[in-house]
Amino acid sequence: MLLKTSLGSAYVHNIDLIDKSKEIILFIPGAGMDHRVADLLHPDPKIFNKVLSIDLPGHGGSPPSSASTIEEYANFISACLKELNLNNLHLCGHSMGGLVCMSLASLNRKIFKSISLFNCQYPLFVGSALLDGSSRNLDGAADFLTKYGIYKMPSIEKPKKAFGIKGSSFYKKTNGKVITPYGFKDIDNPEREIALYDLKKLFNQVSKDILAVDMNACMGFRMDIKDINKLNDINIIIGEKDKLVSPKKIDEMISMFGSAKLKKMEGVAHFPFFEDPKVLNKTLENIFNTYI
Repeated sequence: MLLKTSLGSAYVHNIDLIDKSKEIILFIPGAGMDHRVADLLHPDPKIFNKVLSIDLPGHGGSPPSSASTIEEYANFISACLKELNLNNLHLCGHSMGGLVCMSLASLNRKIFKSISLFNCQYPLFVGSALLDGSSRNLDGAADFLTKYGIYKMPSIEKPKKAFGIKGSSFYKKTNGKVITPYGFKDIDNPEREIALYDLKKLFNQVSKDILAVDMNACMGFRMDIKDINKLNDINIIIGEKDKLVSPKKIDEMISMFGSAKLKKMEGVAHFPFFEDPKVLNKTLENIFNTYI
């Protein structure tokens, strides 16, 4: 559904399937990603609706706008929720999406039944290699994210509904070299490169600079410590193998909130919805169930 708001149009995923007698989860994806990730979250259908996701400007099905900061992203989501008249939601965000959740909760904490941030670090510092790559070399940035953000490859093929199908023209292997959707390059492990395509495809937005915009938004985001202190009952979830976040910084982040709980997901890193969706689904469902 394309929704018109005071801050621009937004693609709202699964809104047509909402049954208000069931629990509603609003998921905010990470940098450069969109609603396709939400289709990998499968809470108990007897209790929960299909996961709701609102594409940020320039992401997925939402048209581009001038929005380029975490605060502007949060205001955009807030405008959508006001237009949809939704409340009593379980708010959940991945990585950059967690920062958007923090800002969104600060705007109106009372409309959210629970708040969960997974693999999200605040403040979020983006290394120069990743920051430069996101603007100049999208595939290079994706290589960086998957090198440090993937612990294990998925054991089963991801649903085609979420990621589509790899065409024969996308990948060709010749003597350790690969022709990818991003161009021709030498790689040491062509099989791993092909296996990662489903994840890398998520960063491929209509506008190639979206990941760079998001990375800069993360770098620039700061909240007044008093506003963070007011946020209570926050669930912090991290993949125990995630090298893109710092355990020390996570502890410092937790101490900023009025109250927060830490939960670790075993055997996964920064992209659990790709590595092992069952682990993420079980973790989130257990948390949401404590608020019902």
